[in-house]
Amino acid sequence: MYLLIDIGNTRIKWQHRDNENILDSYSMMVEDFMDIDFSDLQSVKKVLISNVNQAVVLDKIKESVSLFGCPIIEAKSETNHILINDYEDSLSLGVDRWLTALGAWQKYKKPLLVINAGTAITIDLIDLDSQEKPHFKGGMILPGVAISLAILNDSTNLIDTEIGTTKYPSVNTTDAVTTGIFTSIQGAVNLVCRKLPATLPILLTGGDATLIYEQSDNEWKSRIKMEDDLVFEGLMHVI
Repeated sequence: MYLLIDIGNTRIKWQHRDNENILDSYSMMVEDFMDIDFSDLQSVKKVLISNVNQAVVLDKIKESVSLFGCPIIEAKSETNHILINDYEDSLSLGVDRWLTALGAWQKYKKPLLVINAGTAITIDLIDLDSQEKPHFKGGMILPGVAISLAILNDSTNLIDTEIGTTKYPSVNTTDAVTTGIFTSIQGAVNLVCRKLPATLPILLTGGDATLIYEQSDNEWKSRIKMEDDLVFEGLMHVI
């Protein structure tokens, strides 16, 4: 039995599972990390952690799982027998990006564009070399939906709004902001897609995946495959 823990920028998620089945799962805001408690779980033989947050959060998680007396493994963004990491400094790559790519490759086993729509949005490429070996090729990072909205709300005197509807031209500030945010995201993806084969599948995952999908135009939607929990899929191959 395994306990998989994903410590993100905004949320902490975990799964209690075996090789085949998820027995339990949970999600909480990172700001509530001092309340985390795993004492009701039974038969944990190994803990695997993905962390992109502060050390104090990771230390609390490790303290909470020490009661199991089992190995605790913190995942690293290192080339393994499954996927080659082409990042210039592999350990500077966010482990969530790496595990998402690892999980995506293991699930599809072919070149992919992977969009992880979290606090930040990452658009990453997995491709094959001349020997048919898979590589994480890197990608781009741009502000996520919440960050983009917060920047406009906090940095301007006349904008204080929430997410509305994508529509151009927009005749109210809420929709105008929404249109700007989602058009910029879609524009970034379109720019990448013009450089790559049109047959390349696009995986969309992360907390804002559904929101981005719903705001996208129909042509873009037709290329997207929605995926949940690719980080956990990646963690399962760290075992």
